[in-house]
Order: sequence, then C-alpha cells, then structure tokens
Amino acid sequence: MGLLFIAGGVSGQARFGWKSALDTIRHDGFYRILLTPEIVAKCSRADLGDLRIVGSDKRFVSYVLKDSIGGKERLAVPGASLVQKDSSDKHSYLDVRFPDAYELDQLSFLIQDPAFYKRDAEVTAQGLDTTEWMLLTTVTLKPGSRSFALPAVKTRRLRIDITNADNAPLVVREVSGAQAPRWLVTYLKAGAAYQVLTGDGHAAKPEYDLKYFTDSLTTMPPTLAAGPVLTAVAADQPSEQAPVAAAPKAVEPAHSGNLLLWGILLAILILLVFFSVRMVKSITQKEQNDRV
Repeated sequence: MGLLFIAGGVSGQARFGWKSALDTIRHDGFYRILLTPEIVAKCSRADLGDLRIVGSDKRFVSYVLKDSIGGKERLAVPGASLVQKDSSDKHSYLDVRFPDAYELDQLSFLIQDPAFYKRDAEVTAQGLDTTEWMLLTTVTLKPGSRSFALPAVKTRRLRIDITNADNAPLVVREVSGAQAPRWLVTYLKAGAAYQVLTGDGHAAKPEYDLKYFTDSLTTMPPTLAAGPVLTAVAADQPSEQAPVAAAPKAVEPAHSGNLLLWGILLAILILLVFFSVRMVKSITQKEQNDRV
C-alpha cells in the first residue's frame, strides 16, 4: 500500500511565527498594505509566498503582491552597526551587521573625510544558513556617488573591502542598507480587524482570483500602515487550512490491476464450464428419451 506524505506538518495546518496588526478599516474598499523591512525579514520564503492576511473571523483574505519595479523610492533598513579596520596592507575592511536577516538591494555610504577621494570597494554578503560569503558587487566610492544598487540579497552581515593604495584610509561614518517597497493589494471591510501573518516555511504561495481585478483599478488605493512585528501565538492562527505544498498521490500496487483481470477471466471460465456441463446433460437426457 502506498504512503501519503503531507507537507507542512502531520495535519497540513500552517503555523505562522509572526504577526503585524493593521490600522483600523473605516470604509469597505481596496487598500495597499506596505510591507516594512521588518515584515520582509520574517518571511520564510524568498518570494514572500508565506505572507497571509487574516481577518477577525480567522479566515484568509485574498491579496495581490505588487512590486515597485523601476521605482527610485527605497525603505531604509534599520539598525545597521559598523566596525572599520584599517590594515597595513593598504586596505580598509568594513564589517556591517544588521539585527535581523533583512533584504537589501541598495547600499549607501556616509564618508566624513577626506574631501576628495576615489576608491574601489568589494561588497560581500554572508549566507543565512552558512558561514560562506558571496561577492555581491564592486563599486567606486567618490564624492557625489555614495549610493549603489545591489543584487537583492537577504543577509545579517556585509563585508566591504576598500582599496586605499597609498592614500590615507577613508573615515566612514555610516553604511546603511535599503530595499524597494512592496505592497499587498487587498479588499477589506470596515469594522473588521486584520493582521498580516508570516514565517511559515511550509506554506505554499497562494493563488487568488483577486489578481484578475486589481489591474483595472483606476485610482491608487490608500496605504495601510502595519504595526510592529510580534510573535504569533496559537490564538492568532487561522481557522482554515493554509495552502501547503502539493502532496504526492498514494501509489496503488502495480499488481492490483492484474489481479482484477485474472479474477474476471476465472469467472468467465467457471461460467463456460457450467453451461457446457448443462448442455452435455441435456443432450444425454434427450438421447435416452429418444431410445425409450
């Protein structure tokens, strides 16, 4: 008999580790929920597929994830700390740490001294689950060019290697990160309390019908602010099962079809024998009657 495995736990019920309450809804309609860097940091999936909106009735609310493709607006990532080490090998090494695994796609430098400089620097990021480092980009620091685009990466730590040549080391006052804003576009009802849940690595990316209707919006929906990200407890979990990764179907034994076929053939054979015996008896009885 085949085995059926269910992704996301024995019962298939999602368990979200984090929550963020939304502002009060005063009117029915479409809204944009701004995903703060703190919310994105708690997402277990790189595509943010474990995000859910849940209402006061503990049921999921459909949404569409929208990116600010090509936009210049950025959300500052908080809490970066900087340690600079100027080495005798004519390099300066910057160690930038964040309090959580924030997503970064932009890096900015605040240079205090000197007034004139032009230095090449390599930016590397530490992996979340390993101690391995990956090269993100090479930049050139100079006055008027202090912010740089990064390949989107989720990390807690950056290292920046600045080549000084024969120059005095730069005095780097601050290194900050930022990320492009993203929103959840959804339809909410007045008077209901809503919150955003995330942090379930087993939850599958949802597919909602709402995506067929948001492109026809003629005005920009109002933006809802999300509150602080807090630990979710049992009372915050939705009452309906969250979408989980599709489970493989149970595999029927390969020989079951053969057994059924042989059973049918055996039944037909028994019927043939039965009718043959009856026919022989009938013919024999007729011959005896004829002789009498």
